[in-house]
Amino acid sequence: MQSLIEILNPYSIEEFLNKNWRNKAVYISSQEQNKFSHLFDWEKLTYLLNYHRLKYPDLRLALEGKVLDESANENMIKLCQEGATLILNGVHKLIPELASFTSKVKYDLGYGVQLNAYCSWPGKQGFSSHYDTHEVFILQIDGNKEWYVFPDTFKYPLESQKSSDFTPPETEPYLTCTLKPGDVLYIPRGHWHYAVAADRPSLHLTLGVHCKTGIDVLDWLVNELRQKQEWRKSLPFPRERGHINDSVNALIVDLKQYLTNENIGDDYLNYLDSSAKPIAKYSLPYQIGVNIFSCGIETKFTFPKFQQVRIVEFSDDDECKIVALGKEVSLKGVPISAIEKMFSGDVFSGNDVMNWLVGFDWELDIVPLLSRLVVEGMIFVDTNCEKK
Repeated sequence: MQSLIEILNPYSIEEFLNKNWRNKAVYISSQEQNKFSHLFDWEKLTYLLNYHRLKYPDLRLALEGKVLDESANENMIKLCQEGATLILNGVHKLIPELASFTSKVKYDLGYGVQLNAYCSWPGKQGFSSHYDTHEVFILQIDGNKEWYVFPDTFKYPLESQKSSDFTPPETEPYLTCTLKPGDVLYIPRGHWHYAVAADRPSLHLTLGVHCKTGIDVLDWLVNELRQKQEWRKSLPFPRERGHINDSVNALIVDLKQYLTNENIGDDYLNYLDSSAKPIAKYSLPYQIGVNIFSCGIETKFTFPKFQQVRIVEFSDDDECKIVALGKEVSLKGVPISAIEKMFSGDVFSGNDVMNWLVGFDWELDIVPLLSRLVVEGMIFVDTNCEKK
């Protein structure tokens, strides 16, 4: 969990996991004003506003405790002058440094993450007291912001269980703090909070971690059962109570057998791996199948950093399957040891693959293999390759 260690520093990750994670908010003074400045700043924010056609709700405003509707974006500067907080959702999709940062966090934690940017103005409060339905890390970029955190009133709310459906607590906040540049605030899912910018404009990133729950496991299980015809079969008419009772009992027996499968946990983890969305999807022109080997056997290839990869070997038919980047690719007749080497380092060359696959022909075997992996988006051509 190196990325989390870096975010929390100097706070001990062991203490954080034992005391705070999913349980209690914590304020961390980093004493490094430039800790997050390489990720985001006012210049990057201005660039996004000028050169990206951001639309509601990815670009929205909040004023006096309320999120304004889409029409407010037409008067964005005027409303900001009046104190509206400016929110940009999903900025990790727009800036390479943020994409790399979130990819590393996702790799370390194993859950989906998102980065939103917030800028607010001195003495102004954008949102009223509310809670989030995911774990939250506030990374202060610039300015000072005062935070007030209250206990949860509804344990572990799901995404559909919004704070607007509940009444905020009337107790005093159990944590108050002022974030300065480089500081971090962790707020568990369901804990109420609000913030007010202090004496100068505030800019911060909110890192949201979307953990899976037991409900997510059940959703996956329902989708698995959809593949079985006995679960898709129509039940008897309700008037035939005896027949419908027998049918339901038979389904329950089938479900119990499914749930007692000792590999069901691995099956769910495999599903999470195969459904993961890659940070980088495209590599042109190579992914079209052209100019792949401009450096011949010295052509170099990379696998995107911080991406989960799983290689499954099928002993019966000399076949293996690569699960990565939200895709699956099956290969036959290729030793799994060579495939593992391709996905274990930062860069490898065609010459490396020749050494790993002794007895394989470059033109007949290895070029088609590497070409397929490039076209499928499993590996990328290293554009720094220089033809000798």
